[in-house]
Amino acid sequence: MRLSPFQRWSLIWIAFSLASVATVRASQESCHAEQLEAAFANPRATEVRQALADCARADPRDPRVMVVLGRGYLLEGDEDRAALWFERAARLDPGSSETQLWLGRAYGEQAMRAALLHQASLAKKVRRAFERAVELDADNFSARTALLEYYLRAPGFLGGSPEKARREAEEIRQRDVLRGHRAFGRIAEHEKRFDAAAREYESARREFPDSPEPLFWRARLAEQQKDYEAAFEALETLARTTSQPEALYEIGRLAASSGRRLNRGEEALQTYLERQTTGPEEPSLASAHYRLGSLYERKKDRALARREYAAALELDPMLSEARQALAKLR
Repeated sequence: MRLSPFQRWSLIWIAFSLASVATVRASQESCHAEQLEAAFANPRATEVRQALADCARADPRDPRVMVVLGRGYLLEGDEDRAALWFERAARLDPGSSETQLWLGRAYGEQAMRAALLHQASLAKKVRRAFERAVELDADNFSARTALLEYYLRAPGFLGGSPEKARREAEEIRQRDVLRGHRAFGRIAEHEKRFDAAAREYESARREFPDSPEPLFWRARLAEQQKDYEAAFEALETLARTTSQPEALYEIGRLAASSGRRLNRGEEALQTYLERQTTGPEEPSLASAHYRLGSLYERKKDRALARREYAAALELDPMLSEARQALAKLR
């Protein structure tokens, strides 16, 4: 999903997938990280975590397995256990940029929930992990983006700096022009220079007409400004001209959040759910059911809303938004 990076202390909106619990359990004997990676799509978080935990116990010295286990705990919402597994993986494989990135994300989640007294020390851990990830792999764009967001959001005494953010954006642009537009657009958004952000995304679209990302960025910017018609227009363009099913999800999400084009949003989410599976970087089916439930609440149909929230929780029992929404309807 093209959300602003670092929205929850740089934990990028992750939709991980589990092809089936049986697939995970079949891999326990050997615990190959590649098999575990292939098992992520449409998660049932509790079952996934248990399967991965069993596998990690069977092969506790493989840092790749530990990283996948940590991701499973993050999926479940247990950032403390996730951080422990990422820390173990980092000790066993100190040269892994990806492990440092995940470690920084876990620390970020901990900081979001920690008492004020502990937030500063955790924030420093976030920064060090992201900086280390970039040191280990200068082309790890996820790490560079997370670090840029940290520099933008953190106060100066914790290492935040607009100048550092701009330097990071320039490094990104030198390596990837499209991502560079996004980086400078994010800085402009953060500074409330929305016209400048729009120009970055429009330039990106002209220079990369076959890339869907600039339209996603433009839609989110328009939504942030409450220009819902422009946001819908960008998403509908995506739905018409590309094979991006995520555009359908975003149309439904925007309809549910704005209260506009509810019938179109319902249609889009139902079409998204008809696929029965999602890719690793797409919104999960559980999330789509939750958004559809929110949309039905907008339409004053409590029975259908209740049904969709229950469907979301069946797929992902740890989806707290759906659990809270269902509780309010009872």
